[in-house]
Amino acid sequence: MSVTAIMDALAEQIDGQLGTAIPNLQVENRLHPNPTPPSIDIYPGTPFTDNIPLWAARNGMVGVNVNYRLAPKATWPAGTEDMAAILRWTKANIAAHGGDPAKVFLLGWSAGAHHVVSYLAFPQFHAPDASPVAGAILLSGAPYDTTVFDMKPIEAYFGTDASKYPGQSPTPGLLKSKIPLLVAFAGLDPPGIEQQSIDLVEALCKAQHCPHRVFLKTHSHMSIGAAIGTKDVELTNQILEFVRAGK
Repeated sequence: MSVTAIMDALAEQIDGQLGTAIPNLQVENRLHPNPTPPSIDIYPGTPFTDNIPLWAARNGMVGVNVNYRLAPKATWPAGTEDMAAILRWTKANIAAHGGDPAKVFLLGWSAGAHHVVSYLAFPQFHAPDASPVAGAILLSGAPYDTTVFDMKPIEAYFGTDASKYPGQSPTPGLLKSKIPLLVAFAGLDPPGIEQQSIDLVEALCKAQHCPHRVFLKTHSHMSIGAAIGTKDVELTNQILEFVRAGK
């Protein structure tokens, strides 16, 4: 039995913490023998990504689908601050939906993956009233390293001052993090985005923190996440293995 809730009240709680509005938050859960299943928080959370929390619910987890503020109104580090707010909400509320606030996995797709790694990389945004992160799942993300990525298309968020890009790069902090990572990317990703994942995996392995690497040769930047919950289990089987190993 699946229980679905898309609640303005949850967005209002987050609004109160951030001082700005975040679109509706969606929670998916399922009655399950495990009384405290892990939770997966998904970014970006739009009606077009509700396949992911629904898949999580069907597999004994609690899926939380949530969005973040957008540029140009919101600029760096707004996405990282939104991550912190959602993890505070998760710690305070996820048990009421059947989840365990100590077993939270973050899943970020495309720009959402950048916000996930930024949260992990910059501990100044962590708070004692936020759920700890048991692991992070990154799908075709960018930028991971703002010093080499083409920043021109995303200047609305990061700004035009290139001297600030090294300080905005998640990679140095991520290399110090011990949180388990699953890095997935697609053979049909835009070349710059694919290279970001390749370089991140290489850097993490050099730092003795090799991630769980998933390369989906026939997928694109869009299909890598859209396939979740379908009969194509090439990625989801790997995610389930990753989550179960980190429970």
